[in-house]
Amino acid sequence: MHSTLVKNHGCTSRPIDPLLDTLKQYDIAHIEKTVYDLALEDDALGLAVKEALKVIEQAYHLYGRDAIALSFNGGKDCTVLLHLVVAVLSRLGHEKNDLLRAVYVTYPNPFPHVDEFVNVCSKRYHLDCVLIPVSTMRQALQQYLDLCQPKPKAIFVGIRRNDPFAGNFI
Repeated sequence: MHSTLVKNHGCTSRPIDPLLDTLKQYDIAHIEKTVYDLALEDDALGLAVKEALKVIEQAYHLYGRDAIALSFNGGKDCTVLLHLVVAVLSRLGHEKNDLLRAVYVTYPNPFPHVDEFVNVCSKRYHLDCVLIPVSTMRQALQQYLDLCQPKPKAIFVGIRRNDPFAGNFI
């Protein structure tokens, strides 16, 4: 059992989840099967997953793997999007060891568990994750575009349509 406590930055004094100690890559083929099976379901979730997969597939066909990045901050929406993207890449025949371009936008005083989760996910999903500490998402994405070569033509951002900040990205 992992007993080291993280510094308390006002959010928790609990130890980091011991499962985060495991850095073994996930079974990408299993993620692909699970996600695509879910897209076959005839309910609201299945239809939403099917629509999302179609958009992601179209983006990869249009721009190619090297021209797309993922904004990943460890949140629920981004983690769902990560699974969708990994499923599509697996379906398109990309190797699990191919790096997936990613940007991690950090804000002042992040939760230490979130930082640790992003670090672990970077290893488990083979993310080429660039950390950008900026105050707004728009600034961070612009800074990421300015840094990257070749420049991404698209960046997937996991955010709910009804999120009050969703309008800041459009």
